[in-house]
Amino acid sequence: MLSRPKLLEIDIVRAIAIIAVLVIHGTSGATQLPLGTSSQAVFFILNKANLFTVPLFIWISGVVLFYTYYDRWEPGMSRLFWTKRLRRILIPYVLWSIFYYLYNQFMFHGKISFDAMYVIKLLLSGNASYHLYYMVIIVQFYLLFPLLITAARKSPWVRQGLIPLGIGMQAAAYSIHHWVHPLPEYASLFLSYSALFAFGAFVGIHYAAIVAWSNRHKSWIWSIMCLAGITFVGMLLLHQYGLAFIENTWFELSLLVYCITIPLCCIQWARQRLASGSQLGTALSALGAASFGIYLVHPAILTLWDLIAPAQEQLWLYDLHTVASILIGLLGSWLLVRLYASAQRKGSAN
Repeated sequence: MLSRPKLLEIDIVRAIAIIAVLVIHGTSGATQLPLGTSSQAVFFILNKANLFTVPLFIWISGVVLFYTYYDRWEPGMSRLFWTKRLRRILIPYVLWSIFYYLYNQFMFHGKISFDAMYVIKLLLSGNASYHLYYMVIIVQFYLLFPLLITAARKSPWVRQGLIPLGIGMQAAAYSIHHWVHPLPEYASLFLSYSALFAFGAFVGIHYAAIVAWSNRHKSWIWSIMCLAGITFVGMLLLHQYGLAFIENTWFELSLLVYCITIPLCCIQWARQRLASGSQLGTALSALGAASFGIYLVHPAILTLWDLIAPAQEQLWLYDLHTVASILIGLLGSWLLVRLYASAQRKGSAN
């Protein structure tokens, strides 16, 4: 069968997600400023409002995989799929994990040692750097994908029930982890994000219909997204200032609603940018296409920036340093990715 046309808007959604990653990592230190300062409140709100980013990337993976393979999937394709996808992600993951294991030692301690068993533990947990746990989650979904898409193709019940099945699995895992017994490496477990991946899978299968439906209900979707986001961040603020004690499940529920509605809003906005032919849309498409490389390299740039230009005690200088961290992390990483891509093209030409 012929492949479906490429979803150009997905690169813009990836750009939104990678910008959110840099906002979170760039403002992480500023959230620890003294309570009561306007800077702390602003950076705290920015940091927490962008927590949709990992769920959004996982949703994108679900969309792209099911959109690409659903109409032409055969069980015999499993081995080829695993070989192709895991090679693309496992090799970079191992190499970058080793890089950060050595790089962080040198940057923070000025010396390097190598413990093979410790490196293996880091690889299994995704803890070689604070951002690499995402790779562990994606590998799990890649391993499960052939089973999921085969079940969806063979069973109408599974195909139509992907969203409730995903939410049910995530709710069950959370319930066990929260009320029964903590699950090991819960943050890196695919069950923690099954609702978003299943939602992405459903959208990937019924993409045109879902886009049409979301356009008809645009005002409702945006309203629910804003309300859920404000509720989530608002509860965090109340908790931070000791004004209310809120059980963790309410945070999880509001964040889930926020993360489920944001992808539809992002798709609508991205399609509008493409339709308008704006330079912003073009720039974001290029940024989104480079998002994987930016994701891999940006912590190294942020660490180097913090060592070259440490944050100052004066509040306005600290604010300036925080904003610069976001911009330097994003633009510096993007520049390195572009230089690497250019060098690859020249190497291929030769």
